[in-house]
Amino acid sequence: MLKYIIELIPTTDNSVTLSSSEWVIIVMLTKYPDFNRLIAELKKNHNMTIEEIKALLGNLQKRKILKLFQTEVSEDVSVIPSAQTAVSMPETPSIFWERLENELSRAIGPIASIVIDDSVSEFNMPREKFPIKFLYSLVEKVAAEINSSVEKTQFQKAMLEVIKKI
Repeated sequence: MLKYIIELIPTTDNSVTLSSSEWVIIVMLTKYPDFNRLIAELKKNHNMTIEEIKALLGNLQKRKILKLFQTEVSEDVSVIPSAQTAVSMPETPSIFWERLENELSRAIGPIASIVIDDSVSEFNMPREKFPIKFLYSLVEKVAAEINSSVEKTQFQKAMLEVIKKI
């Protein structure tokens, strides 16, 4: 049986611009790492066709933002690693949290730290153990609290630049 795996690729480019659909793919990828579930969620909740999804994934891969590849998967569930045996995920450095709070404070004011704490708690893990792979989802969740679309876009761009450097 074949399984598709999508991996985000850190970039050293100075600037990356994402369309709203590409941003949705990145955010949904961090939320749904299983390829089939990702496709189902994009089709169901974002009204994307399979052709649109393929085109977006192809474009992101061409721009070296993500990598899509196939692997063979055993049907034997005993070879699937459990959560206890899984490799630990890299944790988010403190500089990210400082920049996140600074950027969000510019957009929504002094309640930024409360919004961040509430958003982080929804992932059921403390900041000290927060995995890097969930940063895009966290930024999207926090950005939902920004009313101005211009400020929201500026916030997302600034945080994307920070995440790229991690």
